[in-house]
Amino acid sequence: MEVAFGMLISMLIGTMIASLIGAILLRADAKWVQKIDVPFSNAYVTSPLAGIVNVIIGFLVGFVARAGTWSQEAVIVASLLMWPVGFLIQSVFVSSRIRIPFGRACLVSLAMIGIALEIGVIVAVPVILILKSSGMG
Repeated sequence: MEVAFGMLISMLIGTMIASLIGAILLRADAKWVQKIDVPFSNAYVTSPLAGIVNVIIGFLVGFVARAGTWSQEAVIVASLLMWPVGFLIQSVFVSSRIRIPFGRACLVSLAMIGIALEIGVIVAVPVILILKSSGMG
């Protein structure tokens, strides 16, 4: 019971942090691509909504792929196919919540993904190097 409660609290905190980072990226990229100021509250709600829909659809696609074939490979292929679907879902949310054309929302989403990947590399590379040098990796 305590482990489940701890996991729930961790998930909530992780979701809030991810939403904060997503909101900052969304605001910055909307300003960069579309030249508009997005209110922080709007950006903070948009990021987790798109994420939640993507997780639900991804779970359902993975479940169907696994149930239909009983193959781990099918689940991997379904996961890979979900990347462009997830991108489009995020773009739809950005377009509808910020009220910009879908094509521009795709550019905002693409910029968000690019910057998130850059941040991930900037954080991951030193962590991996530290772990390798300490003998843990």
